[in-house]
Amino acid sequence: MIRDRYPETLLPRIALGVLLLLPLPAVADPLWKMSLDLDPATGTLQGELRLPLTAGSHSFTLLDDLDLRAVEAAGRPLDAISVEPGQYRLDVPAAAAGEIRLSWGGRLPDADPQRSRLFLTPEGGFLPEGPGWYPRFEQEAFALRLEGRTPPGQRFVATGSLSASPRNDDRGYAAVYEHPGTDAITVATGPWEERERLVDGVRVRTLFPAQLDRAHAENYLDHSANYLPLFVDRAGPYPYQSFTVAASPMPVGFAFAGFTLLGERVIPLPFIPRTSLAHELMHNWWGTGVRIDYESGNWSEGLTTYMADYHLDEQRGDAADTRRRWLLDLAWLPEELDRPLVTFQGGNQGANRIVGYNRGAMLFRMLEERIGSEAFASGARLLNERHVFGVASWNDVVRAFSDAADEELHAFFEPWLERPRLPELALHSVAASEEQGRWWVNGSLEQAQDEPPWPLRVPLEIETESGVERHVVTLDDRRTDFRVALQERPVALSADPHHEVLRRLPDPPPVLRTVSLDPDTRLIAMQDGLEPFARAVLGFAPERAEDFDPDTPLLVMGSTSDVIRWLDRAGAPRPPDDLAQSGHARMWTLPGTRTAVVSTDDAAGLNNIARTLRHHGHRSYLVQDADGRTEEVGVWESESDPLRVELVSASVPASKR
Repeated sequence: MIRDRYPETLLPRIALGVLLLLPLPAVADPLWKMSLDLDPATGTLQGELRLPLTAGSHSFTLLDDLDLRAVEAAGRPLDAISVEPGQYRLDVPAAAAGEIRLSWGGRLPDADPQRSRLFLTPEGGFLPEGPGWYPRFEQEAFALRLEGRTPPGQRFVATGSLSASPRNDDRGYAAVYEHPGTDAITVATGPWEERERLVDGVRVRTLFPAQLDRAHAENYLDHSANYLPLFVDRAGPYPYQSFTVAASPMPVGFAFAGFTLLGERVIPLPFIPRTSLAHELMHNWWGTGVRIDYESGNWSEGLTTYMADYHLDEQRGDAADTRRRWLLDLAWLPEELDRPLVTFQGGNQGANRIVGYNRGAMLFRMLEERIGSEAFASGARLLNERHVFGVASWNDVVRAFSDAADEELHAFFEPWLERPRLPELALHSVAASEEQGRWWVNGSLEQAQDEPPWPLRVPLEIETESGVERHVVTLDDRRTDFRVALQERPVALSADPHHEVLRRLPDPPPVLRTVSLDPDTRLIAMQDGLEPFARAVLGFAPERAEDFDPDTPLLVMGSTSDVIRWLDRAGAPRPPDDLAQSGHARMWTLPGTRTAVVSTDDAAGLNNIARTLRHHGHRSYLVQDADGRTEEVGVWESESDPLRVELVSASVPASKR
């Protein structure tokens, strides 16, 4: 995810062609020149900032723990008035207008990297834009040249592109980063080893502690080198001259201009180079290269998820499963948490992720199906070209794709952006007939929800005796009839069988999110002391319940034997194939209910499964061995499919088939 404004992912190798780079434009924004000395051992920093200011009153913030040591113009001091702690006003007379120099420094407050979002320690440092570690003026955008230094054994990465090669010797580490147009500065430090690979003009780098460097750096370089030209082809020129993957003691995955921070515990996970890494790299186009007009809504996460995560799933043959997972998440989103896509501003957990990432990505999937892949790619490149190093709103996104498609798309986008909830599909009067040696399938397709219709293009798949035929029905109104001619006898018809339409599933099987998304979920505990584990699974502390109710969201937790006895006493459905005793620890949902069960053979199993279940919210069941490794995982099949009709030809009696 892109690091929001303090609200708080195996590609086959491809031949590397010529990678387009955005030339740095002539500097139009004011140039900030920053010099920074960081000492993680003592948690101190010393900084100097030179920036142009016009005559008049200017305000800026600076962390109250740091000392503002000097403010000068043309070698003459200026007075910065402390309005309140951390807030300053600077009155610049006409004679002093021009380049202003500020120097500051001091010791940052002590902080735990696991909990804080501002810290500077030998194990790692993180200096984000918000807390005021540098004088933050009220300027929308500025060009940046940052020269930084750290002591021997430490390195740093900062906003923008690495300029030239860093210096690393017995005096310490020094590097320069430049950005032609940003609105914030972020710096991270660590006791890192450095590796670099040149990918058609872009410096692809890793900054990992020694153990992670030896075990994982080359893998991350390989994947980054594969993704970069692939994304250039889809999104347009890469905005920076370097891309750095840096390790952090924080348990995070954050994207910044020219670099990403991944948690030291996250980096070894085998799926991260195939998933999160691609997502964070794509944010160099959407979110940092083209920044977000948050007041109009965050379009970046949906577009990034679609163009990175989903595109890689397509290449692996997993796209249909991904779409079904997204629709399952949306199906179990409680009504009170559902909201229009345009209201999403940030957050990558729970309802925020489902609305901003899943709903957003499905919108872009339907857009590409509507306008075609060539127009979609042209629209993405046009968005990049028009707004790189600037800010884009949803309106700008719509305009770029409209221009690329040579079609006004506001009417398509508006309901998906402005309205909550989703359409519901229904089939009516579907029948097959044979007329003069030709086969026909007739029927009606309806949007059955109470709300007005959405603009839809619904795929129909008709199974015949010799294969499958695909047709698309435009369903912008409440209901439309269809009549399809076939060369072979039809066997069955399905509407949207591969989940290509953003819609509400009619009969969704229960998954873990059935309980984890619902704030009214209650806990039925077989033993005392299970509340912390329930909180780890759900993300919130549930109240206790005593009785089983299939219509009430419930989390049942306990030992393997106690849970089995409880299922029998409560008359609750038993899982198939002895799942209740499979493996060492397991989670499953009870079909036909809103209940999820977690049971384990011992305390170690409970620790393992409670820690990992937050990654399996879209699953109906999960079985782990004694070491916490996954043995079985999956989603229950829906009990029925009202969007599938078995066909019997009107001209051939069923008794004669």
